[in-house]
Amino acid sequence: DGLIERGVSITVVRKSMQSIAFLSPAACMLGCILSEDKQLSTWLLPLGLGLQTFSFAGLYSNHQDISPKYAGILLALTNIFGSMPGVIGVPFTGWLLDHTDSWTISLFVPCLFFYISGVYIYTQYGSGERLVLNNNESSSEE
Repeated sequence: DGLIERGVSITVVRKSMQSIAFLSPAACMLGCILSEDKQLSTWLLPLGLGLQTFSFAGLYSNHQDISPKYAGILLALTNIFGSMPGVIGVPFTGWLLDHTDSWTISLFVPCLFFYISGVYIYTQYGSGERLVLNNNESSSEE
């Protein structure tokens, strides 16, 4: 919110924060893949996952920006779609691990794919501009 108060557009702030939230874990996971140092991987993985908290200033704040009246419903919808990779991903990861015997291929590569594709989709289609979902929304907020 400090960036928004300084004049940076809401859309730029939300996209930047969400990009940090996705690219930081992707970079840390890539570091785990490329490193032979187990201690480094022990620090990189939690660091990357901790940096996902930038999504609180990205995607999770965005619902309130685009429609304060329906923010709860929008959050519920994004959580439904956000939980699907967990539902599908766990058995898929097990299947990949059984067939490849590689944690890199079964865990890290799919995660990297979803982080990078998530950044692309959010930066291409995300917005912080208010949506008018009904005619009474603007008058009820005044």
